[in-house]
Amino acid sequence: MPFFHSRAALYALMTILSVMVLLGHHSIPPMDRDESRFAQASKQMLQTGDYVTVRFQDELRAKKPAGIYWLQSGFARVLGAEEISSYRLVNLVALLAAVFLLYHIGLRLYEPRAALAAAALFSSGFLLLGEVHLAKTDTVLMALALAQQWALMQLYLAWQHDQPVSQYGWLWFWLAMAAGVLIKGPVLPVMALLTLVGLCLWHRQYRWLQIIRFWRGLMLVLVLCLPWAVLVTAATDGAFLSTAVSSDLMAKVKSGQESHGAPPGVYALIIGLLIWPATPLLVWALGQVRNFSTQAESRFLLAWIAPFWVMIELIPTKLPHYPLPVLPAIILLLIGGVTVVSTPSDGGAKWRYVVGSIFRYLGIGVGVLLAAVTLWGAMRYGGETSREAVLFALLALVFTGLAGWYGHLWIRQALWRPFFGMIGAAMLFHLVVFSGVIPALSRIHVSTAIAAKIADLPTPPVAIATSGYQEPSLVFLLGRDLLLLDPREAALFLVEAPGGLVLIEARQQMTFLEAASQLGLGLLPPLQVNGFNISKGQEVLILLYRSDIFDANASKE
Repeated sequence: MPFFHSRAALYALMTILSVMVLLGHHSIPPMDRDESRFAQASKQMLQTGDYVTVRFQDELRAKKPAGIYWLQSGFARVLGAEEISSYRLVNLVALLAAVFLLYHIGLRLYEPRAALAAAALFSSGFLLLGEVHLAKTDTVLMALALAQQWALMQLYLAWQHDQPVSQYGWLWFWLAMAAGVLIKGPVLPVMALLTLVGLCLWHRQYRWLQIIRFWRGLMLVLVLCLPWAVLVTAATDGAFLSTAVSSDLMAKVKSGQESHGAPPGVYALIIGLLIWPATPLLVWALGQVRNFSTQAESRFLLAWIAPFWVMIELIPTKLPHYPLPVLPAIILLLIGGVTVVSTPSDGGAKWRYVVGSIFRYLGIGVGVLLAAVTLWGAMRYGGETSREAVLFALLALVFTGLAGWYGHLWIRQALWRPFFGMIGAAMLFHLVVFSGVIPALSRIHVSTAIAAKIADLPTPPVAIATSGYQEPSLVFLLGRDLLLLDPREAALFLVEAPGGLVLIEARQQMTFLEAASQLGLGLLPPLQVNGFNISKGQEVLILLYRSDIFDANASKE
């Protein structure tokens, strides 16, 4: 397979990824809640020209530094501020950069074909491709984490192998860290610190740390990050940074924030789902930890993974994307298990081989589980487009079966060709899920249905308010002037804005109608939109009310 030894194969992989992700970016409607909050805040930054303070409508959004909003608004300025795909594109750029970096790290550890396998396995993972399709910080942070750790790895390996240290290696390390601070605060500095502590404890010395030029690097980070911190502190009287630390960072560390709490060990239980189709390699890697520690390259990867993993397991707040910064290192370790040795002759080794093969087949079966969940979701949430959703889900099931067949051949034959076939089939599965199934789940795209219903009105409303259903995706689609009211305020709104429109969630309809009756407000028969609110996990019925202007005028005569 000479093509897989060439750099052209890497560029082909990056091209395929670009097409896959762009299809999903343009077909998936805005999703709740984090994505739409990020996109709306970036849109407002572009509209107002305020690139210092981050706001969602009039609310201070002190969740993350401004870096991701600068990137998203920059792409939106060029590609169009109204399309959610504009705010997602930065993730594709980050993904391609990460694949490029991972391939070159793989060349340091393996031969070119294995380096390509690492890049392909990494970019076909369920967790990574899911995050790439959402306009959030995590894909960009992961790419910066990879850049930071790659620079640190080169410095460490130069020390371990008594080689000259790169003149600018320390600079790339600190530049990546500074960019990470502007994207998501202290995550990358913490990762670097944990990695360095792990390596120092292993070698029982710390003098080698002088190669990272700590004081120079720290000054560089301060020079790059402090200006924005000073400006946002002045603009908000210190409220932004105070809220970011106390209400976001410390809240996640102390307890499970926003109902996302879970006990330690959860990530270890679900890692097989998050990294499929790499799951079959986990068993091999776990059995090789002792061997990994004997080589400087794999020892660095362990120091990258283990301390950070322990930290996220101990933090009460659990979100699926938290392992992303260590995902590249995990894949680089797992790729060593691609070649399956022949069955050993001695009984003990043969028993281990049989058990390992069983777990490999279980890892392949994870894809069937994902396909089953996809099919269930298509039948449950397809709504008006259920036929389309189910057809896509069945096609995804076919590709899962194909991935399983290639996985079986790889286990039996230990050849590269079926291994790449398994990855290719998994990528087709993800393409169908993210570009076909999810866009066709019409019942979960409530905000999109509401926006379409409003667009079809014969006369556009002069103003819009909503009560009960107040998801960020609705704000992104309808604009920052959307009013978020309670049902009584919504009735008063129609009195003061006769050409306006209110969206009333059915649970608040009775209170709204009582207030409208007390105000003597005539109402036209409402339009209806029903669906499933994935943020709250409940069925919703949205009623679109307008005042009966003609009855109101007649009553005055």
